[in-house]
Amino acid sequence: MRRYVALDLETIPDEGLVSAMDAEPSRSYADKVSRLLAARRAQTSGRNDFLPIPYHRPVVACSLEAVERDGALIVADAGCWTDRDEPEEAFLERTWQRLQGRTLVTFHGRGFDLPVLELRSLKLGRSIHAQGARDRRGALGEGACPGRVPEEHHDVMELLSRGGGAPSSLDLYAKLVGLPGKEGVAGKDVATLYGQGALEQIAGYCMSDVLQTWLLYLRYRLLDGSLSAAGYALSVAACREKLPALLAAHLGPSGRTYMAAFFARCGQFLDELPGEPLRRAL
Repeated sequence: MRRYVALDLETIPDEGLVSAMDAEPSRSYADKVSRLLAARRAQTSGRNDFLPIPYHRPVVACSLEAVERDGALIVADAGCWTDRDEPEEAFLERTWQRLQGRTLVTFHGRGFDLPVLELRSLKLGRSIHAQGARDRRGALGEGACPGRVPEEHHDVMELLSRGGGAPSSLDLYAKLVGLPGKEGVAGKDVATLYGQGALEQIAGYCMSDVLQTWLLYLRYRLLDGSLSAAGYALSVAACREKLPALLAAHLGPSGRTYMAAFFARCGQFLDELPGEPLRRAL
């Protein structure tokens, strides 16, 4: 039985690294970040103010877990971490352990989420290799690396852009298939919301990205023929039937409110599936 973890991170600029790169004590953290962003825009002729990966410190991480059985991918659990709940070191250790033996599903995770996790583990002196597999090397096929966690990684952005040649955003792909995409909150808002202490709202936004990544992954599996139409319908119905209760157990009040509004906007995408026969199958 194959197991999956869909994962997304929300980050802010690492306070310690920002101060190390701008050692002027009279400047505030916000001023230092503004100067870094301005320098980044100048380096890219105004095209990009996204800071390099080493600057990113996770403050929220959300995940879905699923199992593949009887021709369908059935959601089994959900998770949400914030840096208010648990130290980052414990989060990293638990995340690498959870990924062992599972297929990771992300959107642009090969270019962002995994490198962030790896560099934070580097900073904090944590291992990312599976126990008992540290001496194995070589390739096991596309997306696989023995001993390295995860051994298999399906990046939906790469899958939908044939290897990342001409990628589009999660927002665009989601809206293409009838999902809400990003409404009200975007990645650029996370630092401001974090400064306001709105971690639950960030968590709701992060979970909506995880769910849309997972639903896009299911649609891709239908596209490539690895899920039948019936298996796809059952997989999506499992999200519709199981996730509200799972999310209620893992999100705070603001996060639950955010996700309730998100599910309402998912309307047609989820409601187009037949209800009672699939509910009985679950």
